[in-house]
Amino acid sequence: MTPALAAQVALIRAAADLIEQAGAEDVSFSPSGDGEIVLQVPGHCGSPAERAAKVAALAALAGCEPAPQRRPGPTRGWIYARGLFAGHPVRIYTPVTEENP
Repeated sequence: MTPALAAQVALIRAAADLIEQAGAEDVSFSPSGDGEIVLQVPGHCGSPAERAAKVAALAALAGCEPAPQRRPGPTRGWIYARGLFAGHPVRIYTPVTEENP
């Protein structure tokens, strides 16, 4: 196995462990080219409060806390967290689509 492939496999395993430990179903995972675990809790995963709870569970395991982020676009912002899990940087987010989440 090449070092690049081994690094990608380790990243995918760490992401799977994080998702499993948080019990976060339906989370979308994207491995980044720089070794970051990127997790999205999509809008179809429940109400804003339910999605925020999933982000919080994932964030707790990554040693961070979620916070709102306002950005222009099709959403009214994001609930966003950055942390570290199993030696990998982690980015977790979910869209906020309602005016008063």
